[in-house]
Amino acid sequence: MSSFLQGRSLEEQEAANIVANLHGAGSGVMEEDKRGVSGNKRSRDDDNGAMKQLAGGAKPSSPPRKKKAAKLSSSIKEATVEDSDEEMDATARVFAAPELKPAPYFYYSDHSLEEDPDPLTPITASGHVPTFPAKMHAILTNPNLNDIVAWAPHGRSWTILKPRAFEVRILPKYFEHSKFSSFVRQANGWGFRRLSSGNDRNTYYHEYFLRGMPWLVKKMRRPKVNEKKSISPEQEPGFVAISEEFPVPDRPLMREILVLQRIMEKGAKARMPVNWELESPEVAKVMAAAAAAADIPSDLNLAEGANEEEDNGGGG
Repeated sequence: MSSFLQGRSLEEQEAANIVANLHGAGSGVMEEDKRGVSGNKRSRDDDNGAMKQLAGGAKPSSPPRKKKAAKLSSSIKEATVEDSDEEMDATARVFAAPELKPAPYFYYSDHSLEEDPDPLTPITASGHVPTFPAKMHAILTNPNLNDIVAWAPHGRSWTILKPRAFEVRILPKYFEHSKFSSFVRQANGWGFRRLSSGNDRNTYYHEYFLRGMPWLVKKMRRPKVNEKKSISPEQEPGFVAISEEFPVPDRPLMREILVLQRIMEKGAKARMPVNWELESPEVAKVMAAAAAAADIPSDLNLAEGANEEEDNGGGG
């Protein structure tokens, strides 16, 4: 540039310098523009990569706050499970969380010494159709049906002696169907188990279903599918040995069961009366006859005896 300006006038040299400066400034601007375009391109490439990552199913990493919330939710669920375990009802304890004991009990628990904690609450509420366990208590207590279905001698299980007669005489009248297989499904649905070996083979049992103790069925409900646990034949309870240690006592006949027997004669969907006193005259006769045949006092006779003692000044 200096050799080019030699021999030129001062004005021409100044004009040439101005043009050279303008050219340098223009190239600087172009370099900056190029760098800006390149930066924008990288930014667009980064955005496109993030979009492709999301479209491919990848999830952005959770911030620490979300992780803490998930951990807190997990701890709450664990606490809820522990609380539900503590609040399990009788059926859940029998089926969902059975405790293995030494023979002859295994997964069976004895309830023969339990009394009714709430005798004012009936087995079947007034105006309701009796449940399956309540009906079975009434049937097994009926002496006219003992040749068809009966308690085992120890009173912890029951058996159907004549399946065909059971289908013809009992099922249509008390359960509104006549299929033995349907009855078995109904018994299984209520948690009854069938023993597969030993002296009590083919008998049905439930911890809360004992002879002379119908109030225990107030603790029964249909177990859920996930609550049912299978028991191997080697771990089935031995009722003969259990009853030697804890025999099922002979209990007074309950007036409610005899009222239930009378109501069931009206059909499978008959409901318990609102006023039991309407049933009292005939029930009193049935209870007296049953008590005399069994040589045990009925709860009605016990009440009458207590009233007589009060009238006589307490018997002393």
